Amino acid sequence: MTNSVNPAPTKLSDSSATIAAEKSAPDLPPSQHSSGDPTIVNLRAATFMLSRRLRYQHADGEIISPTEAAVLGRLQHGPQTPGQLAKAEHVRPPSMTQTIARLEARGFVQRDPHPEDGRQTLVSRTKRGNHFVDESRAMRTAWLTAQFEKLSEADREAIEQAAGALRRLAEQP
Repeated sequence: MTNSVNPAPTKLSDSSATIAAEKSAPDLPPSQHSSGDPTIVNLRAATFMLSRRLRYQHADGEIISPTEAAVLGRLQHGPQTPGQLAKAEHVRPPSMTQTIARLEARGFVQRDPHPEDGRQTLVSRTKRGNHFVDESRAMRTAWLTAQFEKLSEADREAIEQAAGALRRLAEQP
């Protein structure tokens, strides 16, 4: 079903067009876009849009995929094998190998021989990877802070109260 009332702008970048379309889309009854509790539908839509907007806040003008960002984040706790990363990200090992190769080509990660298993390699972040992650997090934090400050006091208090529950929801297996 197309929305002829509020078409997405055509002269914006893909991410801007998506965000504009999401903002301009009318609130539809749950039966028209998803089944379920309206609270869950609104939570899904809000977290999707916020996640997408945060994803575009990167340092040095670099654009990385969500999987690449997740791998860089997982490596903050130390080196991991490609198999461990693939399992953690729920992807097949060949896909993870390609992701690691892209990150390695950009200088964000390095592969080193596994000290105990010569068949394995360990992937770790480089100094450039650490810098990219730190700067990207700072940019996302600054962007989110600016957006948060635009909200009413009541909205800010509601988010403060919900933040812990949202984290627990996100950490559910």
